[in-house]
This record gives sequence, structure tokens and C-alpha cells, in this order.
Amino acid sequence: MIIDKPVEIREILSKNLKEQRNKIGFTQEKLAEISGLSIQTINDIEGGRKWVSDKTITKLAIALRIECYQLLVPNFKNQNKKENVSVRQMLVLMKKIKKSVLSQIDENFTEFFKTGNNK
Repeated sequence: MIIDKPVEIREILSKNLKEQRNKIGFTQEKLAEISGLSIQTINDIEGGRKWVSDKTITKLAIALRIECYQLLVPNFKNQNKKENVSVRQMLVLMKKIKKSVLSQIDENFTEFFKTGNNK
């Protein structure tokens, strides 16, 4: 999905901020307190009336205990479910790679000692 309008990005930020804040049970006031931002700033961001700096996005993400990019990804809530599948697939892949690497190490050591290159 290509986003070519700043308004759409603000809408995505607004939606994700509200969803994440509600998910962990924070009010706007609580989020403001934890993030060090004003209640008005939180309200303006959630209302799509204000764009923020990378520093503000970082403060919000830390307060919400998420990664910064999660506030800017369209439909992040739905992508989270897909991500879980991908994480499982990555773990399976990691195990296969480890097994393969260990096998290659064993083969190389065996070959090394067979050829007499152990000086």
C-alpha cells in the first residue's frame, strides 16, 4: 500500500495511537503523563489535527511499549496477526539454519582431520 498524502499518514498515526492506547487501558491523560507530552498534544494527534516529530513518536511508542514503526503502519492491528505467523516461520527457519550450520562445521572438522591439515 503506497501512501502519498500526509493526511493519510496522520490518520494512520491517529488510529494506531488510539488503538494501542485503548489496548493497554490508558486514558489520554495517562499517556500524556507517561510520555511527557501534553494532553492537548495527545488529543490533537488522535484527532488527526497535528503532525509530530520523530522524537514525539518515540516518546509515544516507549510509553505504549511498542516499536515506533507500529504507530505508522496501516492496519497494524491486522498485520500483527500475520506477524505472529511470520515469527513462527522465522523460528522454524532459524532452527533449520542452525542444524545446517552445525552439520557443515562437523563435516569441515572431519575433513580437516582426515586430510592431515592439523599441524
